[in-house]
Amino acid sequence: MAHAPLTLTVLDDATIRGLLRWPDVIDLIDATFAADGRGAATVLPVIGHSLNGGRYSIKTSHLRLGEGEGALEVFGLKMGSYFPGNAARALPTHSAAMLLGDPHTGQPAALLAANAITEYRTAAAGAVAARHLARADAGVVALLGTGAQARAQLEALARVRPVREVRVWSRSPGQAERFVQTVALPGVTLRAARDAHAACDGADLVVTVTPAEAPIVWRDWIAPGTHINAMGSDAPGKQELDPALVAAATVVVDRRTQSVSIGELQRVTALGLMQPGDVHAELGEVCAGIRPGRQGAEQITVFDSTGVSFQDTALAGLVLRLARKGRALQTITL
Repeated sequence: MAHAPLTLTVLDDATIRGLLRWPDVIDLIDATFAADGRGAATVLPVIGHSLNGGRYSIKTSHLRLGEGEGALEVFGLKMGSYFPGNAARALPTHSAAMLLGDPHTGQPAALLAANAITEYRTAAAGAVAARHLARADAGVVALLGTGAQARAQLEALARVRPVREVRVWSRSPGQAERFVQTVALPGVTLRAARDAHAACDGADLVVTVTPAEAPIVWRDWIAPGTHINAMGSDAPGKQELDPALVAAATVVVDRRTQSVSIGELQRVTALGLMQPGDVHAELGEVCAGIRPGRQGAEQITVFDSTGVSFQDTALAGLVLRLARKGRALQTITL
């Protein structure tokens, strides 16, 4: 019996960027974490492998947001890679693509470039964490890292907190100077910091978004009341924070198992400074109101983001819905 040909919707990064708006993305990611906190997301273990000086990972999940005709139900997978040597080849160091399936038939439904999706969902997770964990008046930000994700983090943070000053640090001072000269946010002053310590001194919010494999932020730099978004550790061996800082803080993670295996808890648990049970909450539990967020003005809080598949899947589902609504579609037949 002959079957109808398989048709896939295809969306490129430029189309996806044109469809996304920060308020919508942040609210979606907040709702997605809350759904996870209530047990409505199924996430499979991350598959990762190193090869030829780089690394790739595969993440997959299924979730349903809402009820009735307006519900968003999605399942799919993302393959992402990080090849630092690509900089010398004039190629992106990070790249990703997603495949979504029809949740009712299991048929492949869409192929999406996922660099923009990864950028937006990661920054939105940082904003959601700051919304629940940073002080309401947090206005001074230390930004450690100057890549595309660093810019996205600032854009998203400015939607949830009254950001007025950003101190930018990079291992390359020239990169920090270029960042502050090219990034503009209304009402926000950006300046390059001479070192990471100077950036963190007196900051209300610290954002780390680097590929570091050893601490770049130390316990005695962080004042009471500070919130830290640790966004860079997402693979074995990565580390941005002093283990003593993590152990002294109220820690919220996106996924306990991932934080221990590929996030900031790798080193902390190996040293015996914390156990997985010492984690205050997963972010989904906070978003769902199951666990409290910030509980006092003097509390030091840390959000460890390793990147969970349901973030990608939910945002890809939203993108596909918006593209179909606006008819911003290309298709291929297999």
